[in-house]
Amino acid sequence: MRKGLTLSTRLAILVMSTAMLTASGVGYLGYRNIAPVAIERTLAGLDANASWQVRELSHLVNGATADLMGFRQIIGIDELIELSLDPSKTVAGGGSLPQWRERIGHRLALELENKPDFARYRLIGVANQSRDIVRVERLANGKIRIVPDDQLAFAGGREIIELGMSAKDGEMLISNVEFEPIEQPSAKAPQHDATALRPIIRVVTPVFSDEGARFGVLAATIDLRRPFERLRDPVRASSKIYVVDDRGHYLFHPDASRGGLAIGFPSTLEQDFPALAEALANNRWAPAVIESRNGDRFGVAYQPMNAGTETPLALVEAIAEHDMIRGPMLAWAKSTLVGGSFAVLVAIALAVAFARSLARPLSEMTRAVESLSGGGPLTLPRNAGGEIGVLAQAFSSTMQESREKTAALRREKEIFESIMNAMAEAVLLVDTEGVIVYENPAAVALRTSPTGITGPTWETSVESFLADGVTPLEVDQRPGRRAMRGEPIDRFEFVVHVLGSDKIVDVSGNARPIREADGTISGAVVVFSDVSELKETERRLHQSQKLEAIGQLTGGVAHDFNNMLTVISGTAEILLDELADRPDLVTIAKMIDQAAERGADLTRQLLAFARKQPLQPRNIDVNTVVSNIKQLLRPTIGEHIDIDVRLDPAVDPALIDPSQLSSALLNLAVNARDAMPGGGKLLFETANVMLDDDYAEHHPEVKPGRYVMIAVSDSGAGMTPDVLEKAFEPFFTTKSVGKGTGLGLSMVYGFVKQSNGHIQIYSEEQHGTTIRLYLPRADSDVDALPSITPIEGGTETILLVEDDELVRNFALAQLRGLGYRTIPAADGTAALAEVRRGTPFDLLLTDIIMPGGMNGRQLADAVARLRPVKVLYTSGYTENAIMHHGRLDPGVLLLSKPFRRADLARLVRAALSRADHQPAEDEAGPERKSAAS
Repeated sequence: MRKGLTLSTRLAILVMSTAMLTASGVGYLGYRNIAPVAIERTLAGLDANASWQVRELSHLVNGATADLMGFRQIIGIDELIELSLDPSKTVAGGGSLPQWRERIGHRLALELENKPDFARYRLIGVANQSRDIVRVERLANGKIRIVPDDQLAFAGGREIIELGMSAKDGEMLISNVEFEPIEQPSAKAPQHDATALRPIIRVVTPVFSDEGARFGVLAATIDLRRPFERLRDPVRASSKIYVVDDRGHYLFHPDASRGGLAIGFPSTLEQDFPALAEALANNRWAPAVIESRNGDRFGVAYQPMNAGTETPLALVEAIAEHDMIRGPMLAWAKSTLVGGSFAVLVAIALAVAFARSLARPLSEMTRAVESLSGGGPLTLPRNAGGEIGVLAQAFSSTMQESREKTAALRREKEIFESIMNAMAEAVLLVDTEGVIVYENPAAVALRTSPTGITGPTWETSVESFLADGVTPLEVDQRPGRRAMRGEPIDRFEFVVHVLGSDKIVDVSGNARPIREADGTISGAVVVFSDVSELKETERRLHQSQKLEAIGQLTGGVAHDFNNMLTVISGTAEILLDELADRPDLVTIAKMIDQAAERGADLTRQLLAFARKQPLQPRNIDVNTVVSNIKQLLRPTIGEHIDIDVRLDPAVDPALIDPSQLSSALLNLAVNARDAMPGGGKLLFETANVMLDDDYAEHHPEVKPGRYVMIAVSDSGAGMTPDVLEKAFEPFFTTKSVGKGTGLGLSMVYGFVKQSNGHIQIYSEEQHGTTIRLYLPRADSDVDALPSITPIEGGTETILLVEDDELVRNFALAQLRGLGYRTIPAADGTAALAEVRRGTPFDLLLTDIIMPGGMNGRQLADAVARLRPVKVLYTSGYTENAIMHHGRLDPGVLLLSKPFRRADLARLVRAALSRADHQPAEDEAGPERKSAAS
């Protein structure tokens, strides 16, 4: 009896047939759909590559534009223009014309050396037959040459001058692509020989003198040979890249016989691809498949390089249509063959697997036991019967229990690893030999240098010091070693230095011993915390407390000292008036007055540093302030220093105290003068700036927003890094004894910070210093200037409250001399007694800081609850009684000590003309009612 096919054989044949039919169907459908997709993707790739190539060429032009914009601001360009326009001058800005030409030439040579695709930089003057003033060029051998003055060409700059003369100030003009000789033409090098010519493009911008006259042009010449050479190897080997000008003439053609340069090429792009006429006319083209003049179909991408309103060149990439499809078709054929083969193999494997499923349960059980003994997975027969089935079930239960325990241990390990990985603290496990057997990622990060380099072990990666950062930490005193001796360690602070770098970390360590069941120590666990930020915060807090203490001391000194200066300066003023006919005594009185004024300046500087000076900000035009400062400095700062200002005519008004701003700028100018004993340049600049969130993130004290910037720059000796770090500290000075107080920059710093501004200092040795003041921007227009009124007295009655007897007697004499009637009081209690007695008066003139538990503001509120009153405050230090956030409270008039007779007269009249003082609402009520009754 003939035996038929087995079931496993028939299933194998069925699976193999199904796989082959499926592969054939998929292949046919792929063939029908792959061509349109391949063409679409290839066109997209051509367009992306052409766009990228054009951007590469545009980057060269943009780089030249940025260079020329930077060259217009380089040091020496103004001096060079000045000397070139005025032959009678031999020196400007500390240098002669040849010296400035040489310096600028070296600067341009450095720029040219770093830009291999740039051929030359030129500064050409309009006068003298368009003669080059500075010319730096790259020779044929690649070397950079600064052309000497006697070799500068006279006629070589005419076409550049004509191009640049039509430009506005700050405008950049881009020339068309031209071909110029690499070397001078000779009989051996024909004019159109590509080996002797190179394609170039020029970028030109005009240069103006300080008076606004056109002086000449700055020009950069870009050598396009290297960018064109890169076009010979496109991303797709079968595609070709062409470069054409705005008329469609080829500049680069891969079939050209002169290294790709299409000099005198017999056809144009429009002739070769008529469908591209629209692209040349409109500079717009969507990638498409078009016909060439020979009838062949090509996929074409067109990308123009736009420079302003001009299109000096465009890039075209083309590929034959059959090449667009060939690659995907080959890939399709290969994938179909591989897929069909794979399907047959899978079918065979399935057939074999099915046949093996008919094997005996005992064979499966045997293989399962052998696999388990070899460490492999356990696969038991599920449908076995009899004794083998019972054995399989028992063995399966045992292995299931083992798997569950193993999984629990694995989960515990994963939880431990997750906890260790998530911890910010460094965790180390140390064995009995002191060897670190485990460290979490935070521990590895702690001993890793900023460059990512770390040693193989903890001991080879770091060195430890005591908290002073100098004394080495002995090995047996480290937390891990001490824990191994049974000591519990808590918050042990020391310093870790990562070897091979300057990374230093302040660390606080805890450690505990690890004990076995019998109590023996088998190791230790150590936890390190990075407390560097905490230490830095403590340092800043200490610095803030120190400055606050200085501020409190400053306030007390200023109060008492200003009281004395008020009497001294006022008495000196009286003596000057009374001793006009005694010249010898007038000289002494002037000396007393000058000494008192210097003392007043010192107290003002101290209060400015402590940010406790009363500010009276107004909306001001900073350009006007800077212009006034320039006029003030002209006769005083010296002829050896050149003062220049660059004011932004569109600068916004600033909300700032104008007198304090003038003092700050004078301080900066004096410091700049002292830094330039041999002469130099002092520059004032104004501009609107935006300090964004990124800047504020690096300077936490800055609030993002718009600011008005004033920059003061000098060309002096500059500062060393250690001097720069202490520049704003009070009483720090590099000047000799008697030459400075060390409060100049501190006063400027305190004034700017108190005004809600920001200050930055930039300095480099031998290159000068720039200090930028960022002032708060006003929300409205510039305020009108206050009118100046003549000294005027009156006949009103003034209640004068002053605790210092000398000051009180001096003020009484001055007020009576102005015609006023006066009522003196030594403190707030005495003044209130006069008010309650009904003593009539027209003005309360009160000191702010007084003994007895009542300051001037509290006295004014108390009097206002008893009767209407006009108030004028006087003080040398307000202690926030009438000043908050560094500014006088609205409606408050303050006569600052020490004061002059004219200041007293002016502010008394101003106070008498103002409205009555209004007390604080929360304290008004019962006392006013009782007084009225």
